[in-house]
Amino acid sequence: MASLSYLGKVTRCSTRGFVGAVRLPEAEFPTFGTFCQVEAQQGQSTVIGVVYNISIDDDEFARQMAAADNIPAEELLDNQQNRQVPVEFACLAVGYQRDGQYIYNLPPQPPLTLASIHTLDTEAMVAFTEQLDFIPLVLSAASLPADLLLAEILNNAAAARDESHRSAYLVEAGRICARSLGGDLTRLNLIIDRIRQ
Repeated sequence: MASLSYLGKVTRCSTRGFVGAVRLPEAEFPTFGTFCQVEAQQGQSTVIGVVYNISIDDDEFARQMAAADNIPAEELLDNQQNRQVPVEFACLAVGYQRDGQYIYNLPPQPPLTLASIHTLDTEAMVAFTEQLDFIPLVLSAASLPADLLLAEILNNAAAARDESHRSAYLVEAGRICARSLGGDLTRLNLIIDRIRQ
């Protein structure tokens, strides 16, 4: 099993998801659609999440620098790499693992603040996405870019598989999306178009 890559620490959490923070630079900086995991219930379960938003809050020094005509390269680099304001990433909970089994539902409890968040390694991502039962959780996520997120999740899951299995995986995922979104062809077409790319 591959070693887990550290992403950051939990700053806010609920059963629906969690927010993590990390200082720049990090080798494994989270991207939209990144699968991650964090322990909950004092280690009894592991919440599986997917990054759906990344934000960098401004600070007074950055605002002052932005107003300057010419910013010396070393000051710009210092602000971007040594800034004290963390990068925040929000994750949607898409399931959890308990007793070696994946459960495709909201977790019974959220992780605690300051718990360490790690990426899901390729083997775990393939195992978790083998069942496509996470699709309804993503599609029902209100006030999120759910359709774009689902397409990115499916593309990441397909890319983690052997090339000979990718197409069949995406076709089956498309079928499940069609059953879930049969009455909403606009949403369905957006997802299908994105997973074809």
